[in-house]
This record gives sequence, structure tokens and C-alpha cells, in this order.
Amino acid sequence: MIFTKDIIMFVSCYFMRTNKKNISNLFIVVVSILYPSISKGQNPIFRQMYTQRYLTNPALVGNGSIDGIGIGRISSGIKAQWMSLESRLYTQSLSYDAPIKGNNSSWGIGAFMTDLNSGSVEQSKYSHFSGTLTYAYNIPLKKLNIKFGLSAQFSSITFGRNNFMWEDQINESMTGFLKPTQEPLSQLTKNVVHASAGALIYGKKGFFGLAVHNVNEPNISFFSNQNQTIERKFLVHGGLVFDKIFNHAVITPNFAYSKQGDVQSALFSTNVKLDNLQLGLGTQNVRAFGNSAWSVTNYVGYRYDKYFIGYSTDWNLSFNFGSIPVIHEFSVLILLNKKEKKAIQNPFPEM
Repeated sequence: MIFTKDIIMFVSCYFMRTNKKNISNLFIVVVSILYPSISKGQNPIFRQMYTQRYLTNPALVGNGSIDGIGIGRISSGIKAQWMSLESRLYTQSLSYDAPIKGNNSSWGIGAFMTDLNSGSVEQSKYSHFSGTLTYAYNIPLKKLNIKFGLSAQFSSITFGRNNFMWEDQINESMTGFLKPTQEPLSQLTKNVVHASAGALIYGKKGFFGLAVHNVNEPNISFFSNQNQTIERKFLVHGGLVFDKIFNHAVITPNFAYSKQGDVQSALFSTNVKLDNLQLGLGTQNVRAFGNSAWSVTNYVGYRYDKYFIGYSTDWNLSFNFGSIPVIHEFSVLILLNKKEKKAIQNPFPEM
């Protein structure tokens, strides 16, 4: 979910107006914990990262399968944050990916939208829409597969114009937003194109992947005399598959580490598949601006025929940031008709 430095300014000014005694705590909460998912990335961070695969690693698209046979996948997800505060952040994603019949290629198309609503009238302060086209090529080896993926993304970022509170509106006595803004409100939309690339090694027993988002580091400044680029985001992820244990359960411990500028995130989780039921539990550490915080995520998913439904929540563990609300994420996955007669390995958890 993408914010620029102006959004951070808005959050601090908004809480200054509504709850002065909690300014410091709430500002630290927003910046240190939610910054990886609302700032530089231009890519939203879904906890169910292997359901929204096109946003995780371009090389992941086209690896959907049923009983080892390649299929197409329609994946949708929604993430809700800040539900107990007056500001509410929503991110929605919809995508399709499938192998290309007759060769080792696959493709995917996806879109996501982010909205920040705040205040008693739920006014939109910020919105972001992105469309992504992805292509991946698989090189099958004897026991492993090597896959490479590329994606191109178009993004349109818009502020709420007159609904937004600007810094120059604060009066001299710091008691309210009473002055007219001098900001050029006609320039509050920005369109950019950026690219991502990824590589993947995988087999029946596990996987390991690398991805680089925002390779071209586009300029997202709203004003022509400024240069504010999106820094590259580097992601390393992997997992091991242990099957036929504990009454045919499949256990997949996995990890994901990302770095973007000064922001680092490390996630460790375990997915357990029991026939059509999937359960997951994980923990995440985020380091940003000299702060460190931990959270725990839990997940439950169930498959019925061609439909898969998943739900997860994030719970903050850090004492200093105990006021952070729970983050909810809900996804629906539709498994389409078989595309290939040949086997396509799918060791990736849906979590």
C-alpha cells in the first residue's frame, strides 16, 4: 500500500488535531510498524503471499496445479488495517495466472487498489490503482525446475484533493487547520510505470526464490521540480516440504526476508495441510528508523472442489506499540480447468 512522505505528514497532522496527548505514540506506530506496507514499496504486502503470487515474485505465476496437473488460477484478496482508529486502510487485489499450453511459459495479469478513508464521513484521503502484466519461463531439469519471471506495472496515485489536510493550513498558535492551503491541488495525481524481476528454484521438496521490485526506481513526486524515487525492494524467500507425516499431513516451514532502503522485514511461518484444510502460524520482525517490532500471524484456509477460502490476522506483540489494531486479510482462490497434461510441481503454501 503506497504512501509518499506527504501521507506520513498527513497522519501526524491528523492525530495532532484529534488527540494531542497521543501524537508521539501514534506517529511512531504508523511509521515503524506499518511503514513497510504503506511507504516506498509501490507493492502491497499481503500476508497470504503465496495466494497473491504475482505481487510476491514474478517467477511464481503459472504454477497452479490440481493433482500435479497445471491449471489456471483466479485469486482475490482484501486486507483491512487501522480498523479501530478513525483512519481505515483497505487493499484489494484480483489476478489471473496460468501456464501457456504447449511450452514452458506462463503468464499472469493482476490489479490492486488501495484506499485510505478517515473521519466520521469516511472521506477518501488517498487512493492507488495498479495493473500488472507478468511473464515467466520455466526450465525443467531432472529433479528441479528453474524459473524466471518479469512483470511490468502501471500505477496511478491520487490524493483526496480538498479532503486532505496540508501542513500550511495550521495556524500560528497550532490550534487547528484554519488557513487556506497554497498547495497546487490540480497536481495531486501521479502515473508511473515500473518493472520487477524474479527467479525461482523449486521441486517436490521445497523452493527458493529471489525477486527485485521497482527495478527502474521511477520518480513518484507530484511536482516537476522534485525527485522522489521508489527504492528497489529486494526479497528472498524459500521453504521446505515434509509430506506423509502425522496422518498424511503436509508441513511447509517457510521464510521471507525483504529489504528496501532502511526498512527490513523478516517473516518465519509454517503451513500445515490436512487434506482440504490448511492452517498456518508465523511471526514477523520489522526494523525501520531505529525501531524494531514483532507480530504474530495466524491463518486458516479450506478448499471445496475448485474453491479455496483463506482468512488470516496479524497480532502485534511489541509492548511499546500495543495500541496497533489487528490486521485482517481474506482471500478467495478459484481453481480453473486443467491447462496442461504434464505435471506442474506446486510446493508453495497458499498462506
